[in-house]
Amino acid sequence: FRVGSKHAVGARRRAMAPFRDATGADVVVGRSSGRWLCLDDFVASGEPQAKLAPGDLLRLGFPRNWPAAYTGSAALKSLIGKRGRIPAKKVAVAGEATAEDLTWIPRLEYQPLQSFGNAERAARERADLSVVRGFAVFERLDLAAGAVFVAERYWWVARPCGRWVDVSPRPCGCEQVLLVEPSEPSLADKAPSTLSAASAELISALLRARFDLSWDVSEAAARVGATTQPTRPKAQASAAPPPARSVPAPQPLPADAKATPPSAASSSNGAGAKKGLDYSKFDAIEDSDDERPVPKQESMTLPIGMPREAVSRAEYDKVWQALLRIKDLPFAPAPDLDQMWGYYKYGGMDEQALLDQACEFLGKFPMRLDPADFKARTYTLTRKLEGEGREDEARMWANICILRFPKDPDAYYNQGVLLAKMCDKAKFGGAPTAKLCSLDGPATTVPIEQYCSLYSRAAMGFYRRCLKVDPKQRPGYINLIGCLERNEPSGWYDEVQQLAAQAVKNGIWYNKWQRPPHFVPSLVAKAWHNPEDFEMCRKLNANFDTIRGEYDAYIAKLAGRKDWDDSDTTPGLGDVGNRAGALHDGGLRKSGRWREVPLFTNCALQREYAEQFPETVRILQTHCRDATGLALCGGGDVIFSVLSPGTRLRPHCGPSNSRLTCHLPIHVPKTAEQGCFIRVAAEPPRGWPEGRCILFDDSFEHEVVYPEAKPDEPYPGDRVVLLLNFWHPEFEFKNDPEWRQKSDEMMATVDVETLPQTAIAKPPA
Repeated sequence: FRVGSKHAVGARRRAMAPFRDATGADVVVGRSSGRWLCLDDFVASGEPQAKLAPGDLLRLGFPRNWPAAYTGSAALKSLIGKRGRIPAKKVAVAGEATAEDLTWIPRLEYQPLQSFGNAERAARERADLSVVRGFAVFERLDLAAGAVFVAERYWWVARPCGRWVDVSPRPCGCEQVLLVEPSEPSLADKAPSTLSAASAELISALLRARFDLSWDVSEAAARVGATTQPTRPKAQASAAPPPARSVPAPQPLPADAKATPPSAASSSNGAGAKKGLDYSKFDAIEDSDDERPVPKQESMTLPIGMPREAVSRAEYDKVWQALLRIKDLPFAPAPDLDQMWGYYKYGGMDEQALLDQACEFLGKFPMRLDPADFKARTYTLTRKLEGEGREDEARMWANICILRFPKDPDAYYNQGVLLAKMCDKAKFGGAPTAKLCSLDGPATTVPIEQYCSLYSRAAMGFYRRCLKVDPKQRPGYINLIGCLERNEPSGWYDEVQQLAAQAVKNGIWYNKWQRPPHFVPSLVAKAWHNPEDFEMCRKLNANFDTIRGEYDAYIAKLAGRKDWDDSDTTPGLGDVGNRAGALHDGGLRKSGRWREVPLFTNCALQREYAEQFPETVRILQTHCRDATGLALCGGGDVIFSVLSPGTRLRPHCGPSNSRLTCHLPIHVPKTAEQGCFIRVAAEPPRGWPEGRCILFDDSFEHEVVYPEAKPDEPYPGDRVVLLLNFWHPEFEFKNDPEWRQKSDEMMATVDVETLPQTAIAKPPA
């Protein structure tokens, strides 16, 4: 017979053996679980009440008169037309796989009449393939042309480009198959079940008719009562490392158990065996060292590869409790097992693979993929789950990688990233409390400060372990220092300085004060620059009155706005950190309030604000093109930065040394001597002279302080500056959309507090 793709030649040989499931295991009627073809998987054209019998399915083939039948056959329209029994979303003819297709499709042994399992196994092996659930449409060749068409529930895979590839074996002479994706996906769903006698009879008949193969159903049914020893299957492909069949985990012998010597065991095998020694007389012997007795250990059967409907909640919880209590793992808060259980119970193969991989580690089974492939596939799933907001499951993948590869820094880093992300989501979510889960009992509700403290400390612990494993892991330094700066635990500043010195020693940076994530070592580095050396600053100084006048008019307009006047759509000041892409800027605020009026941010001109500042925007677009160009390339912002009295911004470094930062002071109620200042690196603090630009390199550590008013002085008002990030004058790739990749290849795809794209942890090609 033919196969849907030529790489499945191995399936041709395997199909000559008794019928097997999608993994290649022998099928047992009444016991084997899978997605088995049955009469309900076939739908015929014509009246909905028309019933199909097995004999109606024995002479099916590719539709005759194709493609004219697609538009001219009323019977086919009644089946897959817009008002048909299976309304089609997409229809395509799949031939044999092309040479390009073969580079994408895993080389596995695909089984006949197992399209469901074949497609799932291919997609598990390659995470960039997706399963398409639909129907294969045939014509009854025993009737007149165009009389009756039959749709068979059928699955295949799609490449990332969208091209469909059928991986299942086909009968001789069937070089093409008509595939239909229904507009209602649920029509093509197929739930796992135990193989019934009726399904077995249908499959046997189809094997004979389509592939000229015989399968003795009575022999398969006879094996129902036989006792079989579960064995570990051959390696299966998976989108993550492949799940295995159900095998009980090897367990240590309980303290009160008696070991049965070979002679004693053999005595029970038959009357002719010799009687073994009686070991019962040794039961009362006590240890002469009078050691503390070892407590009895509870045995546990690992649900590896079991159908999810056969796995109980208690079994599921025990797996994660056992895994997370392994002492090799650094401390981390317990995951939400309720949520994980829900995703597992109603999820797909990825959720099954996660449980199976945890079981395989607990069962001390070796990996069936090479280390690089295992890491790449788990990394792909970790990123996928992180993107879906399922951080706890992503953390479990990271834990499995840590246990499998304790000397791999990436796994510790990824765990730290996920914990820090969960901390930030809670911190900026606005809720006063959060749910704190436990492995041993129900979750408790705790204040948000306690939750964030726990998760941030755990994240820092994993970052520290990452750097212990690899002292040259640049993302580890960046995120650990950032986590320390935003959360300020006891002794945090001393640790930041120690980490910075260690990073300089390992060649990460050149100066302990200059610690940007994106680093171009060839650029001149100094904390402060002379604004008179820059034409942009001179033009801003010259237009100070215009810019300040527009800002004051904007504030006056907001102050005079009536709450009941819906026609006034003037946008208000926003809190820094609430805007997309600026979440971590909000974490820099230690106290007080930090707000902004965004003009050029998020790679765009913010038109609703720009309308309030027409002359300011004109000045920026005419004289400050290095600032607007950087903003449009996603490397910086142009905003009015507004600090209320009592505000302190923590010491921190900017994201890149490919830029400098200019402040044009608009309103500065206090001088540096009065406590309103900016400190950059180890230089003396400076104030903001109104109307005169100041210029510094924000990739150096800097902090801002604007103190509260004293009890005996009037309210001073806000400190306001026009803040512009602009290209460093020596930077080579100004206004190039790929400036990050071209100037710092290592960190091109790594943002602070995101999962890394390292040389090892890359998705499969």
